[in-house]
Amino acid sequence: MRCHHCINDTSVRKIQFNSDGVCNYCQSYQQIEAKLNDRQTLEKLFQERIDRIKGKHAYDATVGISGGKDSAFVLYELIHRYHLKVRAFTLHNGFLSDDARANIDKLVREFGVEHEYIEFDQAFLKRFYRYSMKKWLVPCIACSYLGYAAMINYTSKIDAGICIHGRSPEQMLRYYGYDTFTALVDAGLQSIKEIDICGLYRNLLDSIEDKVDKALMQDSREMLFRDLKDDDFREFVAYFLYHPYNQKEIVEFLQRNTSWHGGENHYDCLVHHATKYIYQCAEGRPHILPEISVLVRNGQLTKQEALEQVEKDMISEAPDEELKQLCGMVGINPKITLLKAKLYQKITEK
Repeated sequence: MRCHHCINDTSVRKIQFNSDGVCNYCQSYQQIEAKLNDRQTLEKLFQERIDRIKGKHAYDATVGISGGKDSAFVLYELIHRYHLKVRAFTLHNGFLSDDARANIDKLVREFGVEHEYIEFDQAFLKRFYRYSMKKWLVPCIACSYLGYAAMINYTSKIDAGICIHGRSPEQMLRYYGYDTFTALVDAGLQSIKEIDICGLYRNLLDSIEDKVDKALMQDSREMLFRDLKDDDFREFVAYFLYHPYNQKEIVEFLQRNTSWHGGENHYDCLVHHATKYIYQCAEGRPHILPEISVLVRNGQLTKQEALEQVEKDMISEAPDEELKQLCGMVGINPKITLLKAKLYQKITEK
């Protein structure tokens, strides 16, 4: 069964349909659709956040950059449009590509911005990735947690007013209403005066950690939040929640105004194709489908165009070298991982 409005189908986790055949993700999106399209109010909400912190900390903002187009664009805008004092950082999680690193080093020199690579203990990385792959088949869950934790800790450590990220609307809204990060979107659509930042982020971390091994989480808190004193949380702001997002226009802008030169989406990750393939085996379709559904909801794609895009995203052959690299790092057999993914897909089909 496929949603009457978008292209989500029964392979999407936690999906439900009403009597009109509309999925719960479309219904949740409709509840905030007017807010997402109210550009005047969104501009005020973002400016309120800037005014609240500008000039009041050692740095106005931190920005995580991966070498990709979105984070490069956000960094450019914060420096040249909003004139913020920014400190950039990059998570060196073990899978950062050489091309991405070269792009990052080039851009920070060009923008004249301070930048730091955040390193992780290798034994801890392997342990966390191994746990993530054994439980969820992919390292992405561990990457996400490491990213959020590092951003929270680093922003407090260097005394920046806020942390601003470049996640696309499709990434933020693909599971809106039914994932842990729904609370971040809802908070972002409110005045900062209405938000209990400490409570918001403490609840967010608790909800994530409830799903993970307790001993691992205890060690991760001690390692990843060592500089966060007295719950000194700074807001985690989504730039593209408040600003228009168009991939083609962003790429063209960067090519005209900077020396940025990027590859395909997620070219910064050495094992991206491996994780895509594992997801595909487990779900029976490209993992990107829920993100493409967001583009249908907001009118950027027709259902037919969206289905064609999903079909093009299918991987026809296993990326053996990437799979070996990914599984080799964490000490897991790639054949067993793929077997588990295909078994999961068969079970969920039934």
